[in-house]
Amino acid sequence: MNRALKIFLCIFSCTLVSCATPDLGSRFRNSDFSNFNPAPKSMSPPAETSDDPTIDPTHVHTQADYHFALGEALSFDGESEKAIEEFKLATVYDAQSASIRLRLGNEYLKQGLLTEALEQAEQAYQMDQESVEVQLFLGGLYTALKMYRPALEHYQFALKKEPENADILLNIGALFAEEERFDEAENYFMKATRLPENEKKHLAYYYMGLMREGQGAAHYKQAEKAYTDGLQNNPEFDEGVLVLAGLYTKQGKKEKAYKLLESFQEQFGPKKNIAYELQNLYLEDENYDKAYKHLVTLESYEPQILNIKVKIALILIEKKKYDEAIVKLEEIINIEPSSDKIRFWLAAVYEEKNNVDLAIRNFQKIEGVSTYFADAVVHAAFLYRKKHDLKSAGDLLQKSIAVRDDVPQFYAFYASVLDELREYKKGISMLERGLKKFPDDTQIRFYLGSMYDRVGRTDDTIVEMRKVIAIDENHVQAINYLAYTFAEGNINLEEAETLARKAMKLQPSDGYILDTLGWVLFKQGRAEEAIQYLEAAYRLKPDESIIAEHLGDAYYVFELVDKAKQMYMKAVSVESNQSKANKIKSKITLLETRSMERTPASTRGK
Repeated sequence: MNRALKIFLCIFSCTLVSCATPDLGSRFRNSDFSNFNPAPKSMSPPAETSDDPTIDPTHVHTQADYHFALGEALSFDGESEKAIEEFKLATVYDAQSASIRLRLGNEYLKQGLLTEALEQAEQAYQMDQESVEVQLFLGGLYTALKMYRPALEHYQFALKKEPENADILLNIGALFAEEERFDEAENYFMKATRLPENEKKHLAYYYMGLMREGQGAAHYKQAEKAYTDGLQNNPEFDEGVLVLAGLYTKQGKKEKAYKLLESFQEQFGPKKNIAYELQNLYLEDENYDKAYKHLVTLESYEPQILNIKVKIALILIEKKKYDEAIVKLEEIINIEPSSDKIRFWLAAVYEEKNNVDLAIRNFQKIEGVSTYFADAVVHAAFLYRKKHDLKSAGDLLQKSIAVRDDVPQFYAFYASVLDELREYKKGISMLERGLKKFPDDTQIRFYLGSMYDRVGRTDDTIVEMRKVIAIDENHVQAINYLAYTFAEGNINLEEAETLARKAMKLQPSDGYILDTLGWVLFKQGRAEEAIQYLEAAYRLKPDESIIAEHLGDAYYVFELVDKAKQMYMKAVSVESNQSKANKIKSKITLLETRSMERTPASTRGK
């Protein structure tokens, strides 16, 4: 819809609202009732001139009044469709009333039924061709249908009868604006501003501003002047403030927009539409404090509008006011308990608060059909792991796969849990089923390869890691794992070095990758080079037992005995597996039984 048509519809609707209601006693007279979805003929009363003594004219008029009044009440309550039925019944009892036809036409217009509205308006015109109200309504409908010539004829007829009627002048101006006859349109708008008794001067300036703004940037100054003149005539006209602020924003003068809107809100507010515009502008600028203030104002007007409450909650989350955010999210959940999005956010805030149990409880209320289900399951499983409750994490993931076997992330996470539980065979079986559904999923295949390694199926591990790299040549985990597997098996050491160096390029600050490269070099007999990488790995991962042990081995081979012993002792101190710890202790014992006559390499050059 172009700007000019918007102007017309705005004026037209205002005109309809402002139309005076004729006296009830004069509106209900005979006429043929509408042939659009008419009432049955059996319902039609005889004409008032009927000689039938059984017809009571008073009863007929009373019924017309009753249905008309009921239609008005229903229309006021927003039940437009029911109002239409009552107005149609009113025409049954008073078929010659132009006013009823006009009122019925107005109600059709509310529903966007232009054809039906026009039909009623034309019938009203046939009944009362002198009515300014009918002429205005017809003119407006013809303009909406782009039938400009008959529209202008009706307006001009009405203007002759009431030359100082501001509504007529505004409608003619809107018609010319629709035809892009902008200067003629402005002429009529200005005539409206010069009417001495016109209380709508601000509207004339407002529509003139809309028209000029719609012409483009070259006319913005004219638009700004028109809006400003309108506000001078009516400083409390909130729509005028909104359009002027919008024009400032469009021109990049956002500070002027803020100042105008805030000043209006302070003097005449709070106004709901002004608060709405201000919160939008502040949210665009990520000024959450000021946006929050106006959202609270909006909420006071619309306490049941969830979108406002959601925005408030998100701002509270952004500002890390988690307790207040929880209160607001719980409030929203009470209104809309089926909202999985709000439930997910609530759970996430509980997670941020480290309230693990409530976080898990809310995550697990999100059902399998939800788009949030996968993330909710992963979060809940992670929190179970955080609680060291691996069994609950595994049970949740197993049940979730049964509900939704189309989420590859479940298989990979479940594999990591089963790995910690050392349920390797169960993990292998589950991952092999997952690969049948997702043969190209690199994480499922990677975990399967690592599970094969756990049960000693090294060849299968190598096969799976090669397949992962074939799918994703930069899958750094698989590259590193394959290089380490070669080093541990003392095979393909040249390829292992190539793989380890590629992994290091991809993630140069990863302690495990540095350890792999150092270990590969150590296996090649290049202990001096290995030490550089293993020391770097140890600096990054000082509490990783295997890295400390590898560095100790390299020190030992390079005859840095004291350093080797220190690393072995460190490895023992951080190793949770007793069997592995005992193995490292045996290396310390071996060091301590070495010949005391041998000079340590650490003293060379001193």
